[in-house]
Amino acid sequence: MRYKMKNIVNDVIYKDGFFKGKNDLNIYYKSYEVKNIIATIVISHGFCESVEKYYEIINIFNKNDFSVFALDHRGHGKSGRLGIDNNQINVEKFNYYVEDLRSFLDVIVESKLNNNKLFLFAHSMGGGIGALFLEQYNNYFNAAVLSCPMMEIDTGKYPSFISKIITKVFCIAGIGDKYILGHGPFNKNFNDHDSKFDSSSRHYKYRNRQQECEYLQTSGGSFNWLNESFKATRKIVKKKNAQCVNIPILLFQAGKDTFVRSGGQNKFSRYAKDCRLVRIENAKHEIYNERDEILDNYIYQIIEFYNTNCNEL
Repeated sequence: MRYKMKNIVNDVIYKDGFFKGKNDLNIYYKSYEVKNIIATIVISHGFCESVEKYYEIINIFNKNDFSVFALDHRGHGKSGRLGIDNNQINVEKFNYYVEDLRSFLDVIVESKLNNNKLFLFAHSMGGGIGALFLEQYNNYFNAAVLSCPMMEIDTGKYPSFISKIITKVFCIAGIGDKYILGHGPFNKNFNDHDSKFDSSSRHYKYRNRQQECEYLQTSGGSFNWLNESFKATRKIVKKKNAQCVNIPILLFQAGKDTFVRSGGQNKFSRYAKDCRLVRIENAKHEIYNERDEILDNYIYQIIEFYNTNCNEL
């Protein structure tokens, strides 16, 4: 099944720049506005990512008449850095991501809407940010796609409760800026097994880009980031919070995900007022970068979801 693609590419006006986020930090963004717009999509990217990892899906959205606005979250891409080095992801408070997103909408996006509908596309950590945003602010977006959102972190070989205790101890001891166990500076030695998706061509393409650009070489998080993320995921899945989300949600799960667990997503989808959960068993974490036989149906469902909500009163 294929999504609809026009033979003629819609004219795209590209812009980029900075705005001030929480605590006066410079936050980078890009916009891709189309001439014959039917709606606008805001992209909230995942952990250790940037806008640049989404160029392919941005192009697809543009060809289907959606303008796109995307920001590099604090500590990522070209936005202000907060870690002990340029490779590390750190954050003062997880809710600062949420407040940065709100500033982005108020300062940059709102003036460009011209009464068109506004949709969210949010992946992994960005999906956690997006879910928290929707729980706190219900008057911005008309519908949202949450792709493998971070609502319960996969702690790997360490049980979740042990990981939370260790993380809290590091933060209380004043060494929360240390790398999470197993994380560290960017490793230029390419490893296929590090891939979060099965498309080797897409994997190599972005990895090669990382080799060229230092600002894309984010590679791991601090204990403070992990502690804040644990607290954020607890908030997201609470029934009283998820019930505040009153717009249509399309939530994707990946059957081969090793970065986030499905339990938190299941809770959120039960509590949110209008959430449809789609599980793709043979997909890895980054479904938006998967091989074509997975990606095509995934994109088709997203475009159909957005188009349907364009027509809703």
